[in-house]
Amino acid sequence: MKLKNLGYAAVIVATAIAFVIGSGGPSQAKKKAKEAAPPPQTLCFGSDKPVCATKGGLKFTYANSCYAAKDGAKSAKPGACKAAKAHKKGGKKKMSKPAKKKEMKKEMKPAKKKATKKKM
Repeated sequence: MKLKNLGYAAVIVATAIAFVIGSGGPSQAKKKAKEAAPPPQTLCFGSDKPVCATKGGLKFTYANSCYAAKDGAKSAKPGACKAAKAHKKGGKKKMSKPAKKKEMKKEMKPAKKKATKKKM
């Protein structure tokens, strides 16, 4: 019986040693931190000629191409981006001035009362 217990103890000790040796190497977190290091800081000097650059499928206007590159934008073109037209959905219909006046007159008139005849 003692021999059997010693065998179990030996297996447990061997497993613990293997675990300690296996975890003694460099951790994966350190490797990931080195790989995902932020880009070096760059200072942007020079002209203030605006550029239109695309980032994530959207267009943005930057002060110059250096700022656009620093922000990670692609395909910078000289000049500011054109403003997109806003679409109105479910808005009121545009009416001409005479139609508006007629509509206003209708709203201003008091409602007519129906005359009722009394029977005697």
